[in-house]
Amino acid sequence: MKKSLPFLVFILVLIACNKPVKGPNGVTYKTAVAYNDYIVGRQSTLIKNVLKFGEAAQVNLDSAEALLNKYVPETEKMITELKGMPAWKGDTALRNAAVKSFTFYKRVFDQDYRRILEIRKNENATDEDIVEMNDIVDKISKEEEKFDKTFRNAQKDFAQKNKMKLIENDLQKKIDEARQ
Repeated sequence: MKKSLPFLVFILVLIACNKPVKGPNGVTYKTAVAYNDYIVGRQSTLIKNVLKFGEAAQVNLDSAEALLNKYVPETEKMITELKGMPAWKGDTALRNAAVKSFTFYKRVFDQDYRRILEIRKNENATDEDIVEMNDIVDKISKEEEKFDKTFRNAQKDFAQKNKMKLIENDLQKKIDEARQ
């Protein structure tokens, strides 16, 4: 029995290291890849929403506003889901960067884009209104760049710590092109 004790301890340690992590959001993450993919899946939805809003705002302002009415609660739900994620092996940097980024987009949907639409809908918009709109767009771009950089760095660190390889996201390329 004494000879099998170290083997038993080794097996228990091995099992503990591969134990899935379950968060308050009810989702179980079996691997670092699954943890990352959960976040990236929601990020992809968010990026698609930003792009859809941009397209709609070029065509029909009422449709764009309807999208905002849908995207604000949808983004709030995603934030709640992300906050419900546990730390991955004690590491919360990726999750926290995602929460901050999503919170930024929720504010943009709920306040900044709505104000831009309000100005664009106003047939009597003044020069000051146009300046305000341009200032809002500039502010969004600068903040977005900061949050994007923070998230990318957190994701790179997470990948490195967990021996993962990251692949380029086509949706991110579209966002980068839209910025230019």
